[in-house]
Amino acid sequence: MKRDLIPTKIARFQEIFIPYPPHTEFHERCDYLVKLGQVTRGQPQKGMRALAPSGSGKTAAARAFIHQFHAKTPRTQERVPIVYVALERASTSKRLMISILDYFGDPFSTRGTEQELKQRVKACFERFQTDLLFIDEIQHLNYRNSERSDVTDSLKRLLDDGVVPTVFLGTEDALDLFTRNIQLGGRLIAPSDFHPLDLKSSSDRALIAGYATLLDQALVDRDIVDEPSGLNEPWVLACLHAISDGVIGRVSRLVEVALEIALRRGASRIEKYDLAIAVDRWAIPNGLTKTNPFLREPAL
Repeated sequence: MKRDLIPTKIARFQEIFIPYPPHTEFHERCDYLVKLGQVTRGQPQKGMRALAPSGSGKTAAARAFIHQFHAKTPRTQERVPIVYVALERASTSKRLMISILDYFGDPFSTRGTEQELKQRVKACFERFQTDLLFIDEIQHLNYRNSERSDVTDSLKRLLDDGVVPTVFLGTEDALDLFTRNIQLGGRLIAPSDFHPLDLKSSSDRALIAGYATLLDQALVDRDIVDEPSGLNEPWVLACLHAISDGVIGRVSRLVEVALEIALRRGASRIEKYDLAIAVDRWAIPNGLTKTNPFLREPAL
């Protein structure tokens, strides 16, 4: 294969979204928030938290929902149906308002007091008829200078203002942010947290097998590889689970690394050899595992 085609195929891989049941359920809850917000506009709005270990695919699931939503309700100069912001470390509620204004394209997003920025954010949501707000990496907002400046109060007021329902995405480090303020918790619908899969559970084993099967087929359907790679073979599944610790997004990332290795050697599919090298080059250096299960002989 020509080396200059590899980035194109990797980009094609990154566009794959597998209809993984927990992510599908997450989409259904997001859709419910949108519809509920549309019929209660002007009244206090609801929010939803979706917490998960890093690599669980929560951001990918949110982006897939946004892509699908925009296909039906595109963003225009007059309409911004969904706002998505990802927070940086040690963010404050003021920094959150600036990020939202940046998304709307406000050239003066940093000018003004926090209260003034909040009023402009509210005005933007109303003017552009926004249906849903995603705040990603919400754990970076889990910060307060004192008991009197708890950011959870700002989040509660954001919902109380009755402008837009909000989905809070983050790692489990954000759990305290939602549990320490009972009033904020009372404004949320049931959580849509993504939990790691348990290989001892037959239903969880079926989930990871189904995901691997669909991912394997998508590689062929999108003309990324020529033939299936056998990602759903029992021994391969056991190795993938051991490395990912049941976090499905890590499976996808490992396969992506293995895919590049396979493409660079001109292979027609991803082999166990490629997965083993991907573990050594990516999973072990990044602390996902200390050993390489692909180097052990499969049990007979």
